[in-house]
Amino acid sequence: RLARRAVPRRQGRLPTPPSRAEAATALETMSVGQEFWVVAVGCSKEQGYNTEKESFLASLKSHPTLGTGSRSQGTLESPFKFDVPDGDRSLLFGSFDNLIRLTDDLQKSDSQVDSILHRLERQYLELDPKAEFRVKSQRQEKTFHDYLRTWQWDEAKYPKSRSILDNLTLLMSVVNKLDEEARNKTAQYNDFKTQRGNMAKKEGANLTNRDLVDVLTPDVVKMQGNADDDFIYTEHLTTVVVILPRGAEPEFVKTYEQMADNIVPMSGRKFQDLDDKDGNSLWRVVMFKSAAENFKKQCRERRYVVRDFEYSEEGYQQLKAQRGQLEDAVRRQHELVRGLYQAAWSDAMVAWIHIKAMRVFVESVLRFGMPPRFASFVVVPKSNSFPAVRKALAEILGKGAQPGMFGGEKAGEAQDDGEEFFPYVSLSFTPFNVQRAG
Repeated sequence: RLARRAVPRRQGRLPTPPSRAEAATALETMSVGQEFWVVAVGCSKEQGYNTEKESFLASLKSHPTLGTGSRSQGTLESPFKFDVPDGDRSLLFGSFDNLIRLTDDLQKSDSQVDSILHRLERQYLELDPKAEFRVKSQRQEKTFHDYLRTWQWDEAKYPKSRSILDNLTLLMSVVNKLDEEARNKTAQYNDFKTQRGNMAKKEGANLTNRDLVDVLTPDVVKMQGNADDDFIYTEHLTTVVVILPRGAEPEFVKTYEQMADNIVPMSGRKFQDLDDKDGNSLWRVVMFKSAAENFKKQCRERRYVVRDFEYSEEGYQQLKAQRGQLEDAVRRQHELVRGLYQAAWSDAMVAWIHIKAMRVFVESVLRFGMPPRFASFVVVPKSNSFPAVRKALAEILGKGAQPGMFGGEKAGEAQDDGEEFFPYVSLSFTPFNVQRAG
């Protein structure tokens, strides 16, 4: 018989694959600072040019420099279609002069929304370091990358029957209102936080800086309605609180009764177990009200700290209630502002991508002529491969360009600071630029 081979048992469990939410967060973290390129190339003016679009996409995906990423590996897939309306369903622009004006208007609006969007991103992360950025559009909620991969023109928000200029005007009005609302709500939230900070306990501070309401609390102060109470307040008597520096107690005990007239003998009393880290101690002295000012003056001359404080259990309870109310208000404002940032960022991102689509449309019509028939794609280049990606794009998308017009090497090496350097329309943008915690 053949000897039976022992099969070693596998130790431990197989690693659990990441959830969709974890994978989405990983993709977002990876794409902080990642540039995205929207590129477009003119198509044949004949019918059936959609086949040409698919051919361009297949060529881009099959190129070793361009076809990158895999969702299963948690990396960004690229390239993919960016379905800007063209052909029979194209956007309205009016005259050629309008296109020229739109070029400047769209570029200015693009920059403005870019600034607003990234400010919202930063504020959202400051408020919630684990914030999830999801785009809500056309009754669906998606990660940014899924939204961009499946992007379609939002006909309900920006009907194509309305001109590009009118849609842009409406879009900018909405984004500016979002920005204003976010600023106002942020200011309100910060105001509540400031109030809370001003009213909060000053933990760790020494006795001279702490609010004595938080030191002389009902569980520390003895108040039974008799002569042995820690604080005596009558028609003629009052209680003064004094903070003594380290080592000053013996001298104070000897002299406090002679520091002013009408001091109640043997009324000096130390509050036990309240010394701070610097050795300061807290005392009280009972005296006639007429003696208080002179006593305080004598204390200051000896560098004892007199605190203006009148004990009130009712006042302490009121302060405690106010702090609780402020804490609740800050918590509510936090959630309100958090929800606002989330919604405002989403709406601003939707607006920004539609501006990109408008720019691609306008630049494509100016570059490739009428009727508007072009193919547009999103490319996600690795930061160390920009020149190689530019060269590959020029090889695939620049086949129809006139020789010498855009120069092969020039197209591969040029930076994305002007479309005229490439034989295709090109816009770049960075969706996320704020580093995530941890």
